[in-house]
Amino acid sequence: MKNNKSGFTLTEILIVIVIIGIIISIAIPSVIAIRKRINERLFEAKKEQILIAAELYGRDKNFTTDTIIYVYDLINEKYLKGEIEQNDSNCSGTNTSNGCILNPIDDSSLNNSKILIKRNGKSIIAIWDGELGSGEEEDLIGSVKDELQCDTITESEPCLYPGDDPNNYLYYSGVMWRIMGIYLIDGKEVLKIVTDDNVVWEISA
Repeated sequence: MKNNKSGFTLTEILIVIVIIGIIISIAIPSVIAIRKRINERLFEAKKEQILIAAELYGRDKNFTTDTIIYVYDLINEKYLKGEIEQNDSNCSGTNTSNGCILNPIDDSSLNNSKILIKRNGKSIIAIWDGELGSGEEEDLIGSVKDELQCDTITESEPCLYPGDDPNNYLYYSGVMWRIMGIYLIDGKEVLKIVTDDNVVWEISA
């Protein structure tokens, strides 16, 4: 009578191990990349929440000039709530007495991140630190000039979008704007943009 062996041979087990290793080597980088993208989106959403709180803070404080604040100011003034307590390992250091808000990308504290509160007439706009650095206003005006193909701008002849142009929208500092055009005011080129609520903001180079 023939004896039938059950189970896997050593070769079969090694093949299975190799296949599992290949699958893991492919899957792990994909999972890491997906997690990174999710964390980046969470960070952008958190930034928007912080900027909204900063704009409300600026309106309540009635700032008359451009002012730098910090995320911890918003926490201390109860415009934001700390996500973790001061004694947490990710919430150590200064300006953490009322807790910390964390960066989802690396779990570091955002408390000392700077926010610029800009005032233009009756409007208040909050800009995240580093998103409006030196020269960005010039770059923005230059981009609009290139798009409108403006060679010469004078006080009597500004460079304007056609009134019926549907593509004059610009996402800038967390807000969707409509571009009015570039004007020459006191010898400076000034870009005028307006929200749907008819709040006009002027950006000069």
